[in-house]
Amino acid sequence: MAQFLEIWDYMVIVLVLVVSTCIGLYFRFTGGRQKTLEEFLLAERNMAIFPAAVSILATFLSAISMLGIPAEVYLYGLQMYATLLGLPLGYLLCAFGCLPVYFDLNVSTSYEVSEFHNKK
Repeated sequence: MAQFLEIWDYMVIVLVLVVSTCIGLYFRFTGGRQKTLEEFLLAERNMAIFPAAVSILATFLSAISMLGIPAEVYLYGLQMYATLLGLPLGYLLCAFGCLPVYFDLNVSTSYEVSEFHNKK
């Protein structure tokens, strides 16, 4: 038997969308902070290494990976764990090996790092 959403379900969905839209419009038209791309994307380069590393981790662990990895293991077996064993080591290496270099050079992408080294 198929189940459909009731009127209360639709009302909650619409309410969430309206509240989200109102929050976005409020911060768009009140001026607020983050007027340039550097402010929005790089926090004006004022963040320490630890919050930047945690931010990268949060963007790396998406909802799709949270749902996809268990499904992959269920369907194809435990070979996915070989990849998952290397991820913490790779993440720590990038976060505490590469990020300090990026901070010292005042760059935000690997392309800027290579451009920096090519100028020398």
